[in-house]
Amino acid sequence: MAGSRTERRSAGTETVLDVLLRWAWIRRRTPARDIADFDGGQPLRVVGFTQSIGGTVNVSVGKGKQIARLRQGYLRLAAGEAPVWNDARGGRSATLQAPFRLKPAAGKVRLARKFERYELVTGAGIYDLAVPRKDGELVRHVLDGRARAR
Repeated sequence: MAGSRTERRSAGTETVLDVLLRWAWIRRRTPARDIADFDGGQPLRVVGFTQSIGGTVNVSVGKGKQIARLRQGYLRLAAGEAPVWNDARGGRSATLQAPFRLKPAAGKVRLARKFERYELVTGAGIYDLAVPRKDGELVRHVLDGRARAR
């Protein structure tokens, strides 16, 4: 990664400032611009949720039962590099192995209504992934494009 460009947030990865700018009718990046920038070599960071990438984290729900916890993190997408998932908390990360296949998954993401769910099939296994709807096109372009290129 030495000499690689610094990643920037994707269009769907919004901060409080981005929301305020949108309310003031100041335009932000678009998904089409993200795809063009990615194809031009710009690394992007997409916010997301997962239960399974990098291993599951179980939490107790009482009476000896445990469930997998939904974790927030970032998917780093860079041309010529394998996608990397980094948890927002805990320092957990995982490099995803090709080949990739991305399939829409049924259901909604709790407490994140602007996100869409996917089943990510990789060379190492099957994972769940939820990304902002705005970034769905970018993620499909990157992961499905890698599958066709190999």
